[in-house]
Amino acid sequence: MTAPNVAEFAALLADVRKRIDARLVEWLRPRVSAATEISEEVGMAAAAVQDLALRGGKRMRAALVAAGFGDRSWPSVCEPAMMAVELLQTYLLIHDDWMDDDPVRRGGPSVHVSLRDKLGTRTLGDAAAILAGDLASGYAQAALLETDLPPDRVLRAARAFARTQVDVVTGQLAEMRGARRTGPLPSVETIHALKTASYTVTGPLLLGATLAGADDARCAELERFGRPLGIAFQLRDDLLGVFGDPSATGKPIWNDIRQGKRTTLVTELRGDARAEAVLERAFGKVDASQADLEAVVRVMDESGARGRVEARIRELCDEARRVLDAMSPTMTEEGRAWLDGAIAALGERSA
Repeated sequence: MTAPNVAEFAALLADVRKRIDARLVEWLRPRVSAATEISEEVGMAAAAVQDLALRGGKRMRAALVAAGFGDRSWPSVCEPAMMAVELLQTYLLIHDDWMDDDPVRRGGPSVHVSLRDKLGTRTLGDAAAILAGDLASGYAQAALLETDLPPDRVLRAARAFARTQVDVVTGQLAEMRGARRTGPLPSVETIHALKTASYTVTGPLLLGATLAGADDARCAELERFGRPLGIAFQLRDDLLGVFGDPSATGKPIWNDIRQGKRTTLVTELRGDARAEAVLERAFGKVDASQADLEAVVRVMDESGARGRVEARIRELCDEARRVLDAMSPTMTEEGRAWLDGAIAALGERSA
């Protein structure tokens, strides 16, 4: 990885963020207005989607659509697909926050918390939040289908988009096995590949590539690149959920411990009697004390679990770089630079 490539991706990301923030404002405004005309509840759900979609997202996934497309002509055709991946993320965040009962997202109230307050009861707020997520999913499909390209390319992109959504839900369901603690467990990285890598890296890359008319061989290369990078992204997220700065991440720390999430940090503690004893006092306990949570964080650091996860992130990023180095020489210079810069942006970020 070179510093110029990191700068290239940062410049792409800044351009994408500016364009997609503006496009989402323009695209969502009439839909929220139309929803409000139907009923107050429909308007609330649509407004909640709009609020979260516009609340400071990095637009990393949208930038990876451009990287998958592979050249600087992306603004002419990729913006609908970029809006689609951002709206897909909005849908997934709404549902994920409700399932985990997380109160904060991107520095503001999560959608289910906001709708509970507006609708007056937990039951109505939660039901409206689920439906708001569904609405965001429908918006994502509608946005993608506005792509102005030959129908065969749009169809291939729509198939890739559908596969991404199936993979995410599959990964979410597979993760439930760890929460139930019964029977054989899928590996944490298998779950990360399905639940996170699919819609964070491989899905956006394949959307861009299919819109550019890439063949199956190029798409397969991008999948081999995206899988380790997407897993590295999630491992970094796991670290930030314990050791990160909430003011930078936009969400509270230690919730993964309270909720009993089987992160790689947790699996690294298994087999260490002292660490397991400390973990037992807080893991999966929503009312865990501050002292017990701090003890878990210390043991994650002192036992070497944190260091081993950091080392695994480096291995995964190196794997992505090896795949990139071996990719077809027909890839454009800017496309290769963007992918190289994305490795640092996703795997080595601090927020």
